[in-house]
Amino acid sequence: MKLAASVTKSFKENIRDWKVLLMVLMFSPFFLILMNLFYGGAPAAYHVGVLNLDAGRASIELINSLKTMEGQDNSRIFKLTAFSNEGELKAKVKEKDMDLGIVIPEDYSDKLAIKSPGNHGNPALVDFYGSMGNMRYSVAAVLTADGVYKQGMDAANITLPSKISETFLEKKQPLNEFDGYVPGLIALAVLMILFTASASIVKENDQKTLLRLKLSRLGAFNFLAGICITQAIVSAGALALSYWTALGLGYRPAGEFGAVFAVGLLSSFSMVAVSLVVASFLNTVFDVLTIGCFPFFMLMFFSGSMFPLPKMNVFTIGGHSFGITDLLPLTHTANAFNQILNYGAGLEDVLFDFVMIALLTVIYFAMGLRLYQQRKLSRA
Repeated sequence: MKLAASVTKSFKENIRDWKVLLMVLMFSPFFLILMNLFYGGAPAAYHVGVLNLDAGRASIELINSLKTMEGQDNSRIFKLTAFSNEGELKAKVKEKDMDLGIVIPEDYSDKLAIKSPGNHGNPALVDFYGSMGNMRYSVAAVLTADGVYKQGMDAANITLPSKISETFLEKKQPLNEFDGYVPGLIALAVLMILFTASASIVKENDQKTLLRLKLSRLGAFNFLAGICITQAIVSAGALALSYWTALGLGYRPAGEFGAVFAVGLLSSFSMVAVSLVVASFLNTVFDVLTIGCFPFFMLMFFSGSMFPLPKMNVFTIGGHSFGITDLLPLTHTANAFNQILNYGAGLEDVLFDFVMIALLTVIYFAMGLRLYQQRKLSRA
């Protein structure tokens, strides 16, 4: 009965603060729409600027082969733009309007025409221009170089002694850059609970009502459990809204929503547990919106939900490597979402991450409960 009263109280307070609630619900969908505008649409294609100084046939064939080069989904890999001036081409590459700039010299066709087996003369040269600040340059350069080398080997009648067979493990191949961001952005919906949960806990101390709750014999467990259940409901709504937003923007997951929802719901409890630890050191709602941003960005960055990070392994548990960042529940959430949405994994396939989220939830909740009793309730 006490727990039901606590849940009702917490739920009414969240409805009353509808602006904060709306921010939590819409934060992830907003970024999904924003990232879709930036990176969605057609399948990923690399912008290549071409300056052709050669009048021969080989350069035309090279350009045509790059134009028609296709990926596994039969979409064109390159978007070629012709340039007549080297300075203009370099400027576009510097501005990242072009992912790669290539210059075909005047003697390209002539040098390629005299190639034959055993001829070790000067090779036909193609100049590449790129920007180190453009992450797309490396991929564009490798793919373009493959086309250049293939033409050279065909001209010299060379057959490579070995070949590579490439197989992607993901069941769903990202058609554009937006698809790669979706699992992390959905995890962001769970992370946003950090603010509303912390605010709900801190508010009692900020409004001087903590003593009233203490006198009501509600108890720290029932009070915090009520907030936890309410925030889990809010998180479930934010998660579903984010998922449906992604679907509406054209995203097609490889796995089932049920597995995503189960992981997300458990993760929301873990975020409330982390919020309890954070709230134990905060005094006002203003502190939540200022100091509380630090743990928020710590979780967002070091969990790998937004930015992929190298695995810093410490030891291995049951064949699963365990690193420093695995102490954060959101790390396992982001990994599970990636496995489900991109690899088509089921709940049984992400059982390790599911168990780790549950275990960390218990640890953080126990830690937060003790801290809150010592730092807040005992002083009320």
